[in-house]
Formats: sequence, C-alpha cells, structure tokens
Amino acid sequence: MTSPHHHHPLRTSLPALILLLAAAAALVPASLRRSHLPGLERSAPLTPASPAVDALRDAAENANLVICVIDAARADHVGCYGYPRGTTTNIDALAQESLLFREHFSQYASTKPSVASLFTSQHADTHLAYENRPIDDATFTLAKGLHAAGFETVMFSSNPNAAPAMGLGLDFDEVYDQKDVEPLVKHWEKFTLPNPLLTLIEGWLKRRHRERFFAYIHFDPPHQPYLQPPEMTRLFAGKRAPNFVPGHFEFPVGDRKTLESYAHPPLPEWINLYDANLRFADWAVGELTRLLRETGALDNTVLIITSDHGEAFGEHGYLWHERGVYDELVHIPLLIRMPGTPRNDFTALTQTIDLLPTIFDLYGIAYPSRGIQGTSLLPLIAGLEDTVHDHVISRSDGQPPSYLVRSQNWSLILWGNGTWRALYSVRSDPGQRRNVLADHPGVAKTMLGQFRRFARTQRRPPLEFLDPGIRPLPLPETGNAPLTAEDQKRLRALGYLR
Repeated sequence: MTSPHHHHPLRTSLPALILLLAAAAALVPASLRRSHLPGLERSAPLTPASPAVDALRDAAENANLVICVIDAARADHVGCYGYPRGTTTNIDALAQESLLFREHFSQYASTKPSVASLFTSQHADTHLAYENRPIDDATFTLAKGLHAAGFETVMFSSNPNAAPAMGLGLDFDEVYDQKDVEPLVKHWEKFTLPNPLLTLIEGWLKRRHRERFFAYIHFDPPHQPYLQPPEMTRLFAGKRAPNFVPGHFEFPVGDRKTLESYAHPPLPEWINLYDANLRFADWAVGELTRLLRETGALDNTVLIITSDHGEAFGEHGYLWHERGVYDELVHIPLLIRMPGTPRNDFTALTQTIDLLPTIFDLYGIAYPSRGIQGTSLLPLIAGLEDTVHDHVISRSDGQPPSYLVRSQNWSLILWGNGTWRALYSVRSDPGQRRNVLADHPGVAKTMLGQFRRFARTQRRPPLEFLDPGIRPLPLPETGNAPLTAEDQKRLRALGYLR
C-alpha cells in the first residue's frame, strides 16, 4: 500500500471530451482505432494503415509501456553509440534487439524541464515547468492519456526534480519517490542509489493488477553524487578518459564564477567516476530487464531507455549540466525495444518531444493535436520515411539561457539574448571547436529562420534572441510547487541548490 500522498487522481481541468473519447478508444477494436477517431475535434492524425504500420501496432496492441530514464547520460559515453569503455554492457546487449536512434536530442539541459517535455510533448517555452513551476493542470500528458485508454500508470523516481515535489507526476495513479526510497536505506544521502528503487519496482510488478500498465522509471545514476560500488569505481580509476579534450567558453559567460565553482574531483578522474556511475546505471537497467522477464512482462512490453540530458566536463568551459547546449549536454541515447520487432538503427534527427506522439500513434490511440509539438516516429520506424526533422531545438538554464538549433550538419548556438552566436560544422568538426559563423552567413540565416518559426509557436516566445532590443516577456502566472525543507535538502545533495 502506498501512503495517501502518493495517490494522485486525474485532475478535472482536462477537457472532459478528450477523456471520454480517449477512454472509449481503448474499448474499440484495434482495427477500428488505427485512424482518426470520428468526433474527436482537433485530434492528431495517426499514421495511415499499411502492412508495416499494422505489424508494429499488432505487436503493441496489448503491450505494457515502460520508459526508463537514466539521469545525465550523454550519448557519447554509451557503448552502442561508439564509446570504447565498457560503461554500458547491458544497454549494449539490449540495443542488439532494439530500435536505436543515433541522433536524439533533449529539449533542455536540466532534469525537470526535460522530463516535463517528455510528459507533454512541449518545449519548455510552452510548458514553462522550470525552476519550481509545475506542469499546468490542463496540459495533456502521457499519464493522463494512457490512464484514459485503460493503462495503470505508475511512477518510480529517485530524483526529486522528477517527482510530485517539483510538480511532475501528479497525474499518475501511483507514485513511488524519495519518501519511499529513504526508509529502505540506512542514510538519507543514499536516496540516489538505484537498488531501493528496484526493490519498489519488483514489489509493484509482483502485486500489480492484470491490466496493461505504463511505468515511468527514473534512475539517478550517472548523476552526481557518484555512489557506485567500489568494484565499479576501480574499473576506470587512474585511467585516461577516452576522447576527452578540454576547451574554453565561446562567449563572455556572465555566470562564469557559478559555472566554475561546482565542487568536483580533478579531471580526468571526474570523468572516470562518471563512467563508473554510468556502469551502475547500466547495472540497474539490466536488473530492470531481469525483473520484467521474471514477472513475465518483458515480452509484452514496449521498453524505452533514454536520458533527460547529458553532462559537461569542460569541453566548452561548461561543467555539470543546466547551463549549456553543446552536444555533450543535450545529445542523449534512445533505445526502443518492441515485441516482435527486429533491431534497427536510425540516423534521422529525433528529440524528446517526439516520444508522446510516437507512443499514442503506435498504440493506435487518438490524442489531441493542440499543444503537441513533437512528431510521431512511427513512419520512420515503419520505413515509410527517412527523416523526421530538418532541425531540433534545445535550451538551457542561465541568465540569460542558451538555445541550440541543431541540424544533421550544423549547430547554431544563441547566447545572451542572441547578442552572441556561434556556428559549428558538426560533420567536419564534431567536437564543435571552431566557430565558423563568419564563413557561412547563409547557413546562419537559414537556421535563424528556423529558430524564428520555433519562437513564434511558443507560449512564451523567446523573440529577444532574434532581436536583442526586445524585452523578454514575463512568465505567465501559475502556482509554484512548494518545496519542503526535506525537498530542499535532497535537491542540495544533487547540486541543484547551493
């Protein structure tokens, strides 16, 4: 039994029409659900039926959904993304039977707004769930839509930035978070360990009802503090970190003192500890896979492994995360293991906000188009299309924040309300070392046009990044998530409060 504060009934502000029709959709045979539902106004169009699409939907028709986030995992430190160290042996094995998305990007270089983007398919400038602001009550989310379609919904998180304390997960049927983890460990500081969360997951899986379920699982590793077992630390201790080249800030960073004051071990030992903690996260993914297999759920589950953001070690001056948008901070892994679906690799640009429309499209469940900013990946997976986006957008914290406009070939970074800009050719310069803005004004103009179109579609449009003379718009009024003293203590332990 969970304590009363862990039961979160659906909020009544979601339009009743959407809830009723989405619930009814779950009762309609799959063959009739695989297109636009009659009567659902402003519903997003599902991918038209075809043999390949039908095969994918047949495989997922009664399947559970598990999304597993390993916090702060940058793609280029994962084995199946080319990293030469043995950091992710379990994930690499899983990749051999999964869909692997090689050019996948986070919407935000910090946990809370990134997870909010995953839950809502919205950029942070629309959902506005950063700092201590919650997701707006009326916003359509994964948990709301899947609950209405007949899924049990449950959230397991050992990160307070991805939990009801910070206004995320309030629409799940059940939530297990730090308040449940801490009684299972001897010292509260160890709430970041994946072991107690796995204990809670195992207990829930064994006593769960027989309905389909959606489980969101958020492991803290490889996020600081690095508390992996000693044998994992010894794997990389004292060794030279592969492919690491330190760098400097491209821009006159106003919060340089803040960025440089994060407590950390000397490089490269910091990277060695990160890699050891990533190995701990990989162990947790292996244990999760084992639990799903032993409880008979794995072969009837769509299993998604991803991250919320990456981690910087000074490649461009930035340390930790939150404050930059270079690839080490926003290029993240994405694997999708689907029942009866062979492995495949995709190099098309994808982003976190694509997961929600992909999931509803895959299950053949109608969902509202209003507010959805991602694109379904089902046509890509089915082989009907080769591309999804010509560019993706990410942003960071900071005063002011940074924005990334990223294409397959180019990376444009906007900093200081657009006063400072940098352009990198990621094909010839994958480390993003040489600012070639002056050499390619046409490319920069095209990518600024893409940013302009993005900015104009946001609830709080960041137009000041196009014209520094424009004053930033104030944030709309909304209730803040109240932080208790215990919540603040946990966030401080993770480095989010100073």
